[in-house]
Amino acid sequence: MMIAKTKILAWLVVILLATNVSTILSFAYHRYTELKQESNEEMTQIPGEQRTRYFKKQLGLSPGQVDLFREVNRSYNQQARGITHELEFLRASLVDEMIRDTPDQSRLKELSVQIGEQHAQLKTITYSFYLSLKKLCNDEQKEQLAHIFRSLVSADQNIQLPQRNRGKHKGQ
Repeated sequence: MMIAKTKILAWLVVILLATNVSTILSFAYHRYTELKQESNEEMTQIPGEQRTRYFKKQLGLSPGQVDLFREVNRSYNQQARGITHELEFLRASLVDEMIRDTPDQSRLKELSVQIGEQHAQLKTITYSFYLSLKKLCNDEQKEQLAHIFRSLVSADQNIQLPQRNRGKHKGQ
């Protein structure tokens, strides 16, 4: 009888030990992936509502450069916002057409072409934005600006300059 109790207790200890080890490993793995994801997000996104302060700090912009940056940034935001809204509409239209009982292939192709044209426009205003920023920078600032833009496109080949207030819900 005593041997049976000892065996049961030994198995309980083994089960509890395995459970604790798996819990600790699971926690460590998830924390590691969260930290890795956070560092990737920080590297690829510039806080939307603090973009001027971010560039001022990262590039060491003078007050005059900050004023010029604000003008360039405002123009870029207006253009990008319009294109982004159009892209959202086109993507929704594409999905609506795809899920129809009998999707119209020519309409799908037309929407795809329009989406591609909007992406091209967005890339054009993005490089124009970069070139405008580059013009107001000195040589050292240009190097830092290039580094910022490289980090923005390196993660997924898409520059992400978030719209205003997007980061508020994430605690940024």
